[in-house]
Amino acid sequence: MSIFQKIFSYLGIGLVIFMLARTGIFVIHYQNFSSLSISEVLLGFFYGLRFDLASLLVFSGIPLLLMALPFRWCTSQWWHIALSILVFFVFVLEGTLLIGDIIYFGYVKRHLTNELLFLGKDINYLISEAVANPGYLTLWFGMVLLGLNYWLSLSKVKVRTVHMHWPKFIIFFVFAVIAGRGGIGMKPLAIVHAYSSGSSSFGNLVLNGVFSASHSSLSAPVERLSISNLQISKTLSLSGDFWQKPFPLAQINVPKSGKSNNLVVLFVESLTPRYVDSFGGNDYKITPNLDKLSKAGWKFNRFYSHGQRSIEGAQSVLTGMPSVLGLPTIANISANYSKIATMAEQHGTSTIFVNSTLRESFLAQAIAGSTGFSEYYGKEDMPLLLDYLPEEKDRNLGWDYETLMFSLEKIKNRKTPFMAFISLSTDHTPFPKLTGPFNRYPHHATEEGGYLNSLHYTDWAIGEFFKKVKKEPWFDKTIFVITADHVLAHFQKGDFLEKFRIPLIFYAPSLLKPKLIETVTSQLDLMPTFVEFMNLDTQYTALGTSLLQEQESEALVREGSLLGIITDRAYLKHSLVRRMEYGKLVDNVPNSYYDELEARLLAWDRVAFDLTRQNRWAP
Repeated sequence: MSIFQKIFSYLGIGLVIFMLARTGIFVIHYQNFSSLSISEVLLGFFYGLRFDLASLLVFSGIPLLLMALPFRWCTSQWWHIALSILVFFVFVLEGTLLIGDIIYFGYVKRHLTNELLFLGKDINYLISEAVANPGYLTLWFGMVLLGLNYWLSLSKVKVRTVHMHWPKFIIFFVFAVIAGRGGIGMKPLAIVHAYSSGSSSFGNLVLNGVFSASHSSLSAPVERLSISNLQISKTLSLSGDFWQKPFPLAQINVPKSGKSNNLVVLFVESLTPRYVDSFGGNDYKITPNLDKLSKAGWKFNRFYSHGQRSIEGAQSVLTGMPSVLGLPTIANISANYSKIATMAEQHGTSTIFVNSTLRESFLAQAIAGSTGFSEYYGKEDMPLLLDYLPEEKDRNLGWDYETLMFSLEKIKNRKTPFMAFISLSTDHTPFPKLTGPFNRYPHHATEEGGYLNSLHYTDWAIGEFFKKVKKEPWFDKTIFVITADHVLAHFQKGDFLEKFRIPLIFYAPSLLKPKLIETVTSQLDLMPTFVEFMNLDTQYTALGTSLLQEQESEALVREGSLLGIITDRAYLKHSLVRRMEYGKLVDNVPNSYYDELEARLLAWDRVAFDLTRQNRWAP
């Protein structure tokens, strides 16, 4: 047996452990996978191998590579036995975690996430539980000892000299790196890739507890003040049976008619009110088309992003789920959540996600799949239409004009209602150098002049898009939503509200009369609004409220490791342990009002945190 045969024997044993765990979850918790066809089950087991191999190599890859080193001193038996025992105990830890995952899955209908980070506080409890169940503990030790005995006999098998050891080591090294990161894609494998089919059941079958726990644990545990459920219910005026419901925040949208509207969302990178004259009043004169659209539609003057990163914006808009401190974002969360495109598809509305950047940039392709979009396109799919500067034309972030024209071609001849989510990223740093007329300001790849020129170009591209869509037969029954993922942070003054205020425009001349809305709202309100726009008869969960309904002036925001709440009277920033900053927006705000804001912010945070961890956010 060569050293590489021995290493792959170890990996084969590891894969068997993971496959047994997947089989255990499938058999023991079959009711959670009953919606899958036989072919989907087989495909789930096959796709799961990718996650299993990544989990194995991330934690055991280094000792396996050390075993394979092509040096004479690395061929001694003691070296192989020592490293083999290390790999064995890695497998024991992973196997133990997988057993715990099977048990835990029965309670919350999802895999382990960052619960491991909280075990340190409960170590005495865990020890007492183990002592109280000596039978299980004895069985576990017995299995470990039997496994160790077999492993030692395998590790003592002498290995023969490897012909062409160096080339084979290099090949194995490349294999370990690729398998450990989950493939050769731009981004390493993440939890969201397991759910890219849009099916939670399929994603849970593909995923394993080691992968989900390790990736979710990248979010550090967060200290929170102790608040009782009774206090939360009183603060938020929740119903008496709120905590007894399986999914307490679930809402039902009842269609008001039998007609469905088309929906087109323009999700513009870093679109900031300061530079849009109709929102900022600063007379930059680079957004004439956005200014016209805001005057002809519904203009939300006090609309806020939920976070400061694109992934937080996408999560809020497409799922209605907030970014919770101490829990991963949609990229690495395994709890169920409502998916706007899935709901649309279930009611006969076709869905398409078009991204101006490379397909895999910012995990956009995986997020589109996990939220249910049936079609997805990126920069690689779009022909170049304009004559850009040679050094700029192939930029990875793509071009908004090409993205909008490509999107129009994809939706213009649809026979059914449709939802299109179009992500525009020309305004992302580094800003491209543009020719006239989009060079009014001195160009710089990372400074304000570069952004202003890029925004001027994006506004023009949006104008060209609307010139064409107005000629389409479906225009009169289509609602266009224009907003941002987050504020451009680079050149703002540091005012708390400026860090989150973004434009929001609803444009549908035949359906919506022009209106100025001064209610404080946020991205968390958009998913419920989309449900109502498309007239979907569905149940969903969101922390926000449809913007077509009357609601309180309130926005919940996240600034890194801090949370904030904004109303029409004041704002408050909090670390979940203490107040960090607060201020009034109108005169005569009593100090007691800040107490109310603090109580509401902490209460909503706990509701979102507890329901997500318990997998009670959405069915």
